[in-house]
Formats: sequence, structure tokens, C-alpha cells
Amino acid sequence: SYEVWYQVTSLPKHGVIVVGERNLTKEKPNFSQFILNKYGITYHHDSSETTHDHFDFDVYLNLKSKPPTHPLDTSEVVSESFNITVIPINDQPPVLKTKAPSLKVVQGDTVAIRPNNLSVVDLDNSPNEIQYTVISKPSNGYLAISERMNESVDSFSQAQINNGEVFFIHDGSPSSGAFYFSVTDGHHRPLYKLFNLEVVEITVSMANNTEVQLDQGHTSVTLTQSHLAAVTNGKNTTVHYKITVPPQYGKFLLDNEVVTVFSQDDLQEEKLRYHMVNLESSHDNFEFVAFTTEANLTNQVVNITVKPLIKYAEGATFPNGVRSKLKSHLLNVSELALLSSSDPLFEITSPPENGRIVRVTGGKGRKAESVKSFTFSELQQEKLAIELKANLTGVNEVHDSFRFVLKANNVQPANGIFGFSIIPHVPALEMSTVVTMTTIRPVFQNQTAAMSLFPSSTSPPARPTQRVTKSGSKYKGRNRWGNSNSIDTGTTNLKPTHGVEEIYPINNTPVKVESVSQTGSSSNSMIILLPLLALLLLLIIVVVLVLLLRRNWRKKPKPLKSASASSPDNPSHQDQPHWPATVPVVTVTPLTPRNAGSSTITRLQTRGENSPYGTSVSLFTALQDNQPHSEKQP
Repeated sequence: SYEVWYQVTSLPKHGVIVVGERNLTKEKPNFSQFILNKYGITYHHDSSETTHDHFDFDVYLNLKSKPPTHPLDTSEVVSESFNITVIPINDQPPVLKTKAPSLKVVQGDTVAIRPNNLSVVDLDNSPNEIQYTVISKPSNGYLAISERMNESVDSFSQAQINNGEVFFIHDGSPSSGAFYFSVTDGHHRPLYKLFNLEVVEITVSMANNTEVQLDQGHTSVTLTQSHLAAVTNGKNTTVHYKITVPPQYGKFLLDNEVVTVFSQDDLQEEKLRYHMVNLESSHDNFEFVAFTTEANLTNQVVNITVKPLIKYAEGATFPNGVRSKLKSHLLNVSELALLSSSDPLFEITSPPENGRIVRVTGGKGRKAESVKSFTFSELQQEKLAIELKANLTGVNEVHDSFRFVLKANNVQPANGIFGFSIIPHVPALEMSTVVTMTTIRPVFQNQTAAMSLFPSSTSPPARPTQRVTKSGSKYKGRNRWGNSNSIDTGTTNLKPTHGVEEIYPINNTPVKVESVSQTGSSSNSMIILLPLLALLLLLIIVVVLVLLLRRNWRKKPKPLKSASASSPDNPSHQDQPHWPATVPVVTVTPLTPRNAGSSTITRLQTRGENSPYGTSVSLFTALQDNQPHSEKQP
């Protein structure tokens, strides 16, 4: 009731198993003992040069009434491996892998023939079984084996080529050559090919020929292999140099002796020095010949340049369309000034392509004139400026420079170049403030908010000194509502800008102060914020004025009214004087006069009777009435 089944668990690597008319695969790896007995199975090799193969399989029992199912219990399975031995046959001819067999050889040199020069592969044979035969020997040398370098050979194997044992010895002639050969594995027809021998002339070439830099203020410099180095492809690798045209302003010293010939070893050991004896030039040069015993190289020139003793400011930038000051830290030659005990001079040989260097003169007008030379002291005194006007359409910056010759006493002149970048001049956010007692007016210019307060006549004039620039906005002179902004004469614009700005003295009042927004987002915020601040300040001023007016009104004096007054509407009171509370009042009691003729007592009684205040009489009035008679009273 059971049947034996096979399941291939590992297929062969160099062939396939065929059962009936189908190949065994990973999806269908099963076959039964019945099929094996009736039809058998077949192994097909893939014709590769391999000689071994195998496959693994499992054997298990399966009910005839059910489809084949691999048991889960490993004790019910037998695992085995089936080995296959492949008997090789010589059915592959030798194949030449090198497309163009050739060799480059320096004139008179000995070179090994490598597999990259000549290679033949036979899958059925080893490299020892692949044999070469020289049919036509080379005309400019001979072939030899490493064991017998003085003997010419006409046969060798691929194994000897692979091991680097086959050499070609050139006879020194300048002409190229070739040899004709055949190769075979001993079973197939030979393969015939031509091997070319290309002769390369012995040469001397420069590996380094770098400009020699001599520091300004120094007279000597050491030459090394980094300045001068020559190589050769010949057997003799010792290179010498001979000076054919000596330097005009100096000489070469080797161990403190003037020389015209030196070697590569002298350069390697840093023994050769150039000494400048004439300090009139900023450069020098000499011509030389590099040679060996086999070849030479002529008409070679080495340049010697004086390096300026200066410290440049890195990454210098100037705004476009703005006159910017040139300061001493941009072109610092303080060390040269100290070394030469003089004021270094800059002579401009090539001005900026997009501007000019100017000297600022005069006082209030600040006139500027182009200069062709300037001194370091002028830089320190900030008398120089640079005016630039470049086309920045579609670009963020433009690179520019100017060239100069740096001179000082008792040192060589030196050529220098100052490079910088021109960037757009960003329009500033301006806030103008002018104070007055009665007028408050907002001014908006070029997307800027400003509040003007005009100063009173008693205020002292302000005299600040700040950085001055001009706004470059296309809305200059016009506010956001289209009205012209009238700026008082003498108003000074103060605006910090990028780069190095020119500083003008400010002596006029009122002062217009500008606050700059550095970014676009902050500029938009300030446009909204500044009108609100102006409105808030206006409101505060109005409230303060109202409070002051009310306080002054409350302090005004009021007329004194008597408590005995019957009514304010009484006509008898309308013509009476109303004394303030500060005047003292006294009550006089009428007495019988001793002297009936006293006019003073009579008048007091009479006035007391007629007074609307009864017997209350102003002491001030009484004193006035008694004054004429005071001298008559005892």
C-alpha cells in the first residue's frame, strides 16, 4: 500500500536533472521509484570546464492512494547526496585575450612582457600547456628568459609570461620593431599574431617649476624640490641643472659660493639659495637646462617674485553705489612700515573695473578726487574712499579688485592685488524725528515711518556725528500717499549700512535719525509698528496738555463774599468792592468822641453807618483815611 518517493533538496550547480520530459525544479522536485524504474532520470551537464557536480535528496514512504507529501517527522526520512564526476574533453581552442599585443620600451632599456601585453586562455588546458613559438625575431633587440638574459629564445609558455620571466632587450636604436609568433594548445590549429615593439625616446621632463616667492624686505630665499624638480625615463636618473641666463638682480649661492650648475640632490637637501643684490625690481628670473647623461631639456625659465609684506582683510565687501571708506585694516602694512622706518606707498597700476579710488578733501563739501597713489598714513587717517557702480542685475554680488605696487624705503617694490565683492546697497528703514512745541507731523518715506517733532526756540541745538548715507529708494521725496516730503534744510540723515561707510561731520540742527531694518520681515513689522507708536505718542501729549490746562485753571483766585450779604441780586451790593480773603478785616466799635471836631472819628462813624457790612470796616481803608491826619494827632 506504500510507494517510495524522492525529493531533490539541492539541485546540481553545473547541470539539470530530467525526469521523463520535464526538468526537476524547486517547485517540482519529486519523482517516485516507479518512474525511476520505468523511465529512469537523466543528468545533463552545462558543457562548462567543471569536472564535479552533485545534488542532495530525501527518500520517504507515501500511501499510493494519496498525493506525495513530505513527512514532518524526520525519523521517517532518509537524506543522501548524489555525486557526479565530469570527464573533460579538449574541445575548446586557445583564445587570444589581448586585442593588440604590444610593448613600449625606452630606448636601450630591458622590459618584461606581462599578461597585459600578451595573454592566451584555453579552458581545456593549463598555462603551461599553451606554447608560443617565435617565427620572425625582432629587428631592434631580442627575447630572453630570466634565467638566460644573454641568450635569445624563440619559444616560451603562457605560464612564463604570467610569472614575468620573458624579457625584451632593446639594442638602443631609435627605430621601433616587431616579432611574429604562433600559439597552440597541442590539439588545435595554431593561432598566428604580430607583436609590436614601440621604442620611446629618453627624455627629461619637469615635475615642478613653481614660481619662487621672496618676501618683501628680505634678500634671500631657499630653492627646494617644491620649486624645481625634473624626472627622466632613462636608466640614469641623476638630473643636473645648468644656468644659461643668470638672474638680472641677484645670484645663486651654494655653500656661500656663486654657482651656475647644481643637481637635484642640492635642491632636495635645500642647499641652494637665491640672493637679491639689486633692490630696484619686484621680480627676477633665470633660464636653465636640465640634463642627464642620456638626455636634456632646454629653454626652461624660473620666475622669482617679491611677495608684498601686507595683510589683506579677508572677505571684504562694499555696497554698490555708495562711497565707502578705505581703512588701514583692509590693507595693513604696519609691519613693512616698521621694517623700513618709512611711510609705505601704494601706486595703483590697475584701478577697479567697476569704480575708482578717491581722496576725500575739504570740510563741509567733502570733495573727492581720483588718486593714482596713496600712502599708508592716509589709510590710517581715513582720507581715502572707494566709489563703486556695478551692474548687479540678476546677481547677488560682483567680484572686483585693483592692482598696486607697494613701495617703501630700503626694500624691494612688490606687486599686490586687493580683491573684494560688490553687494547691493539695501535701502534703509528711516525714522526722522524733529521736535516742536505745537506741531506733530508723521513723515513716511521709502516704506519707512517717521514722526517729526520740531524743537522749541529754547532747546539747545543737537550736534551728533554719525554715519551718513543717502537713501537709494525709487520713492525718494514722496510719501506713501503721493505727497512730497519736505525735509528741512540742514537735516542730517543717519543710517548704518553694510560695509565700510564714509563718515561726515554733522553740525546742523534739527537732526534726522534713521533706524535701519536689517531684514525684510523686520522692515514690514516696523512699517506697521511706527505709525501706531506715533499715534500713541500723540495721544500721550494731548492728555498731558489737558491735565496741565485743568491744573492752571483750578489755581485762579476767586472773589471774597461776606457772610452777611443778603443776596447777590441786591442792587445795593453791586457797586461795593469785593476784597480778597488775604486782606485782614477789623470790626470797629463806635464810641462817643471826645473831640467832636475830629474829622477822622466823624468819617469813620459816617462810613460805618452807610457801610453794607455794618460796623465792619476795612482796616486798609481806615489807614488810608487816617494817613493825612496822622501828623496832627498826638
